[in-house]
Amino acid sequence: MEKELFVTYNPIEASIIRAKLDDGAIDYFVSGDSNIAMTMETFNSELSRMALKQPIKFFVDENNFENAKAILERDNSDLLQDDYNY
Repeated sequence: MEKELFVTYNPIEASIIRAKLDDGAIDYFVSGDSNIAMTMETFNSELSRMALKQPIKFFVDENNFENAKAILERDNSDLLQDDYNY
């Protein structure tokens, strides 16, 4: 049985979530991301999705839920820092 992991209206945030789950080798299902009416850039913004009530939802198997949640909460931003003094 699948459990809802994450909901967003922001397509960029959805891409980040998708990348994190892919990197963590978590199987997931996405709904709300392939509506043909949402293909134009104007209608694919966060505000437009909110107005049209078109969230992007991520679902994972119940057995993987805690692991997937931990992967999403992990902050990898320190990997982008360098040791150089400018």
